[in-house]
Amino acid sequence: MSKMRAIFGSFWDSGAARRVGLALAGAVVAFGISACGYTTKPTYLRSVHTVHVSIFDNKTFRRGWEFRLTEAIDKDIESRTPFKLAEQGHADTLLTGKITRIDETVLTTRYQTNLPRETQLTVVVDFQWKDLRTGRLIVERKEFNRSATEIPQLNERVADAEQMAVERLAGAIVEQMQTDW
Repeated sequence: MSKMRAIFGSFWDSGAARRVGLALAGAVVAFGISACGYTTKPTYLRSVHTVHVSIFDNKTFRRGWEFRLTEAIDKDIESRTPFKLAEQGHADTLLTGKITRIDETVLTTRYQTNLPRETQLTVVVDFQWKDLRTGRLIVERKEFNRSATEIPQLNERVADAEQMAVERLAGAIVEQMQTDW
C-alpha cells in the first residue's frame, strides 16, 4: 500500500480515486442491467389504445370453452395491459382466434387399478391480433398452447385443471401482445 501511495500520492489523498471507483462501479452496474435484458422502453405498443376481443371459435366438442377463454383474455387485458376493451367498430385492434384442440393425457396411473392418477389438460389455439387502422397483423400464432395438471388424490377436480389451463392460456396470449425486444 505504501508503494501505491508513493506512486499516486496526491491523487489517492484527494478523493479522486474514490470518485473514479464509484464511477467505474456505476458503469459496471449499468452495463450489467442492460445486459440482463432490462429496458426503459414501454413493453406495449404506444400507438394502440383499444382492443376488441372477438369470442374465440371452438372447433372441439367441448361446449362453453370459447366463452371461458374469451372472458379470461378480457380480464387479463384489463388488468395487465394499458389497453382498454372496446366494441369492434371503435377499437384500434382486433384479437381473434379459435380453439383447435383440447387434449387430455394420462401422465401416471394408480398401481394395480390402472386408473389415472395424474392427468394433463392442454388447450391449443390459433390466434391473431390485427391493427384495424392499417390492416397489418401485429401477432399471429398457430398451435399455441398451455397445459395444467390434475391430481384427484389431492382433491383436485377436473374443473379446476380446466380453469387453470384456460387462465394460463389467456395469460400467455396477452403476453404475446407485448412488443418485441
